[in-house]
Amino acid sequence: MDPNEERRSMKALKAHFDTLHFVTDSMQGIQERCACGQRLVRERAPAEVFDCLPGKRFFTCKEYKDDGMHYRQPWVRAVEEELGFMKMRLEKCEEYKSLVVKLEVENQELKAEVEKLLA
Repeated sequence: MDPNEERRSMKALKAHFDTLHFVTDSMQGIQERCACGQRLVRERAPAEVFDCLPGKRFFTCKEYKDDGMHYRQPWVRAVEEELGFMKMRLEKCEEYKSLVVKLEVENQELKAEVEKLLA
């Protein structure tokens, strides 16, 4: 095999595997669109499919092909991840709320000091 052709082939395979990695890495939470740009639909596994429970729900790309470039994510996993994201956001909001309360108390103390200095 020609070394240049082999190099081009390896680069193409590396680019393909990098894209697969990016697609799988981006499958977190409930997505609205697939990596290919198509919208995701909610589907249920038919009763004839034996690799999963009948009626198992998925978020699936409208143009889904089993090539790794399209989303087909179990509904349960997507919802669990989304709840995890929401929980982290809630914890950050509570942290910010406690900081706001501290700043309000400090602000009141500074206002009292300014009033003493002006009097």
